[in-house]
Amino acid sequence: MAPPASSSLSVRFLGPHRLTKPSLLEANADAPKSRVVAVTFLLDDRPLGSDTTEPYALDVDPAFLQAGTHRLRVEAVDNQGRRRSTRPAEVIVAPSESEIIEASPGPSFAQAREALERGGVTVRLAPGRYEVDQLRLGSRARLVGSGRATVIAPVSRRYWSLVVVRGTGIRISDLMIDGGGGPEIEDGGIAIAVFDGSRDVRLQRLHIRRVRTHGVNVWGAHSSISVQDSLIDGRSSARAGVFTLGSDRSRDTSVIRTRVSGFRSFGILLGQKEFGRPAAALHGVALDNVVTDIQDPDRDGCVYDAQSTPGCGTNEGGIWTGGVEAAIIGNTLLRARWDGIETVGSSTRTSIVDNEIRKTRTGIYLEHSTNFSLIARNLIVGTEAGIQVEWRYDGVGSSNNTFVANRIVGAEEAGLFVDTGGEGNRILRNLFVGGARPAITLQGSSENVVQDNLGCRGKLGSLVGVESGQRDDGALAQARGNRLRGNRSVASC
Repeated sequence: MAPPASSSLSVRFLGPHRLTKPSLLEANADAPKSRVVAVTFLLDDRPLGSDTTEPYALDVDPAFLQAGTHRLRVEAVDNQGRRRSTRPAEVIVAPSESEIIEASPGPSFAQAREALERGGVTVRLAPGRYEVDQLRLGSRARLVGSGRATVIAPVSRRYWSLVVVRGTGIRISDLMIDGGGGPEIEDGGIAIAVFDGSRDVRLQRLHIRRVRTHGVNVWGAHSSISVQDSLIDGRSSARAGVFTLGSDRSRDTSVIRTRVSGFRSFGILLGQKEFGRPAAALHGVALDNVVTDIQDPDRDGCVYDAQSTPGCGTNEGGIWTGGVEAAIIGNTLLRARWDGIETVGSSTRTSIVDNEIRKTRTGIYLEHSTNFSLIARNLIVGTEAGIQVEWRYDGVGSSNNTFVANRIVGAEEAGLFVDTGGEGNRILRNLFVGGARPAITLQGSSENVVQDNLGCRGKLGSLVGVESGQRDDGALAQARGNRLRGNRSVASC
């Protein structure tokens, strides 16, 4: 499903049009009826990078670009998945006046390490293998490799983190980090650790392979930490590709155009566990990523007997998000064994839009504190449940969400299931191809609008089912005040 363009979303490139030294590419983007979540600068249709916060800008150094005349355009995405792009503008890249420390394996790299830790420098690594116990980057340090031929690897098999980022305005790009593989290490084995207090950190065009525990780990008070255009491979033994711990002291964490595969617990975790927080882990973004093969061998029993197997549902997720006003847009998720996308924590005004999810137990799972959120135009294929809204317990539920224009194909047990206490939702114009009937179930859920949904090629039975449920205190929950209009089933799609 192609995301729509929008007349209410605008974007404009502000310049500069000639690059002779490290510069800021700047753009203006506005969406009066929504919120811009990312602005991407593309040079000759290849992403230079994205910014998720105003004022939208991207720092570039022409020393790392091909000299000559290029075409640059800017694309904006809003929280409803709508996209708008500028027409290409001519940009001239001229020889740069940058000061760069050149290093290769050996004494020059030892000197470059000291400079990176102090910060305020740009280091370019030649092709080669660089063995480290812990490579530290301080504020305004920029580390650039020569592509995958530049390899950072551990000196020994036991390490906490190969690269440690701590500060402001840090960039790492165009290199490989080889975690060494093998069994995970307790309290260690991280490829890149972003320290408490860091902000404005961009990790780009990295190949992180043979991860021991986490590919990228972020925690504490942080803001504007972004992983972009990278490849992260856990070889089916590591825990998570991108693992972030959000809180009231963190915001604007993003993973963009990155491929993540072969992890046991999570592909991308934009985590925040507290309920009811008004601005915790604000504005997390997962945009245009591909996440595949998230499976935990220790949870094999969950496939056959989830009721008797401990720990089912606590991992094996493609993308998990727990912050306020998160945007999970345009991602592809394949073979995340428990769920493709899950909301946790304080998922208020979250957008889950234009994602494609295949071959997982549940396509989209809304935990019991997801409110005023938009779930729209997602394609979900080959699941037990397409979309499931968790029941209300401990006084916390999920209400006032909008499910619109999703396409759910072959959901064996439920197309869209709203459990006890999930109320005031709008379920509109969704398509259910094959799969269980009823396709939409309201169990002990009240005051929902269910309108103009369509089922085809399904089993016999009503498209919408309404039934009572049971509250966590054992009391009966009646489904009351639901408005059902224009829902129908047809033989063929």
